Amino acid sequence: MLAFTTRIPLAVMIAMGIKQWENRSAMPFPACGRCAMTCSKSSDEREYSNFLSWAKQVFPAEVFAALLQWEQIAGWRGKLIAVCDYDASYTPGPPIWNEGYNVRWRLTNVQMLREPITCRGNVGMWELQEETYF
Repeated sequence: MLAFTTRIPLAVMIAMGIKQWENRSAMPFPACGRCAMTCSKSSDEREYSNFLSWAKQVFPAEVFAALLQWEQIAGWRGKLIAVCDYDASYTPGPPIWNEGYNVRWRLTNVQMLREPITCRGNVGMWELQEETYF
């Protein structure tokens, strides 16, 4: 199984179905399939607070109200939290999710794990170690 790592604000939006596109600099191999998502250990409360300030101005009130609080996600750092399907291409996604990279991963069928699993992340799309079970 392949996996990718992202920072907590993006992981929250992906897990909640708000963000379905991830921009990256490289095309994964294979270009589509099932993958896992881990959260960066370096994500912190200040970064998430800044995200919430931005989200309050950008998201509809009902979406903002549903966002998780830091206390609910602080334990996600350095852990595998979800699995999803991905389909990577050079086709642009919605402009709001254009983060300056030419490869777009469309993320669908996101399923949160019941309990996050400690897992070392990596750059790009990488292979999970065999001992990581979920």
